[in-house]
Amino acid sequence: MISGSPGGGKTKIIELLKERGFTVYEEFSRDLIEEFISIKKNNPFLEKPEEFSKRLFIERSKQYYDSLNIIKSKGNFIFFDRGVHDIYAYLLAIGKANEIWKKKIIDFKYDFIFLVKPWRKIYKNDKQRIETFETAKKYYSFIKKTYTITNKVIEIPQRSVDERTNFVESYLSYNG
Repeated sequence: MISGSPGGGKTKIIELLKERGFTVYEEFSRDLIEEFISIKKNNPFLEKPEEFSKRLFIERSKQYYDSLNIIKSKGNFIFFDRGVHDIYAYLLAIGKANEIWKKKIIDFKYDFIFLVKPWRKIYKNDKQRIETFETAKKYYSFIKKTYTITNKVIEIPQRSVDERTNFVESYLSYNG
């Protein structure tokens, strides 16, 4: 699972892993944000955090459980662009997390958690990523803290996309 700071480069790593033949689950929140924008919600997570998070939880849970069947049949690595824990981390960051949400994430364990740190050099806003770089840094601290509840985290160094992807593959070849 690859997560971390918004705009930290995780999706580019996921895309390259897909090009290299790995099975990947892409980030669902961008589709959800587009859906909310179409009904005139500019920042759906902040405007309706509980509703947004519930929808996201359903989709990310489906991805997680679907991946268990793939692992059993193929036996190879599967990568997620963000995981279930991110939902709790974001709610925690805005003061909306509670014990119910914390209990929801406990059962989701990923074999490896790779995190990308905030990186101003590559950070860009777009239609779905409207938070400032400072806010992205804030979210990162909650994401890292949340994943350490159930998993060890591995931070990906800030290098080129190829080098970062090679880092992930090398780590897995030695530890997987």
